[in-house]
Amino acid sequence: MRVAIAGAGGIGYSYAAFLAQGGHSPVLWSPSNSRAQDLAQGVPLTATGAIEGQFSVAVAQDPAALLAGADAVILALPAYGHRAVIDRILPHLATGQSVILSAHLSFAALYLSRGLAARGLRCPIIVWNTTASTGRQTGAAAVSVSLVRREVEMTVIPTEGMAAALALCTELFGVRFRPVDSLLAVDLGNLNPTVHCGLALFNLTRMERGETWVQQDHMTPAVCRFLEDLDLERRAVASALGVSARSIHQSYAVPGKVEIAPLAMMMTEVVRIRRPVNGPKSLDTRYVTEDVPFGLVPLVRLADMAGVAVPLHQAAILMFSSLYGRDLALENDLLPDIAPAFGSLDGLRRMAAQGWAAG
Repeated sequence: MRVAIAGAGGIGYSYAAFLAQGGHSPVLWSPSNSRAQDLAQGVPLTATGAIEGQFSVAVAQDPAALLAGADAVILALPAYGHRAVIDRILPHLATGQSVILSAHLSFAALYLSRGLAARGLRCPIIVWNTTASTGRQTGAAAVSVSLVRREVEMTVIPTEGMAAALALCTELFGVRFRPVDSLLAVDLGNLNPTVHCGLALFNLTRMERGETWVQQDHMTPAVCRFLEDLDLERRAVASALGVSARSIHQSYAVPGKVEIAPLAMMMTEVVRIRRPVNGPKSLDTRYVTEDVPFGLVPLVRLADMAGVAVPLHQAAILMFSSLYGRDLALENDLLPDIAPAFGSLDGLRRMAAQGWAAG
């Protein structure tokens, strides 16, 4: 299957290796045209870690070439790049092509749905609550894949296309997808903003000084208590909206290896069984620049609609804005254009299930 990948960073490279290993034909596109140039010249992609091997990967120079003949397109880039890339691929999408938003945040699917409705296109929009794999580029044509996830929550707009969407995701990435009821469940089930908030806030000086540090080693008991309290707020919002959301403890549990317990106790076992992952070495990290504007800010918007207090989320947004010297809430470029979706909970639920036109 020909699979277009919009984004040529660590996640995009890890997806290309994953798909090529499975016999598919991945095509990478760098929106900045600054990456994957060695791959474009025929250098094989070398993957190490959770995926091992060398793979031939095609590279497109523009969105038209990327989407030509593609069965599916995956957005494999941070949420702050979603709007710009959606705007660039929309003119070249064709009815029937599936669009996968990997690690969906901030209702980007509704922004895409709005654009599809304007063009009169019917494309399944598949959303995941996290990435299927994690990776870091170790060279111009190399990626270290630290993790292939056991489970990814997913849904599709419109929701009646779930069976086909699940079959497509499984064909591409194997049996690891768990369908959930709605887009709300996917966004509220994305734990990256919660975990990254604690890691970045309490290791910020390490990041600022460019130190090398292992993430799991710095999820100390105090940090874990903060993450548990932040998680309680997230789940309170989900409950008020009638959405089932796994706890942070459930997300880290591994049957037979890591049992559900206080998070600090669980992390001791996680450190023992998982490959170490280094934390960011700069303040210019998506742990803040993506997860605060596109993760924490939309959750506060949902909390306001549901009448749920989320003081830790609000405080975190203010603290990061102070630390970075700019109003991070204003950096979300998706919410303003889909503001009509938040006029009422009923309207938001309809759009989340059936797309922009349902509103």
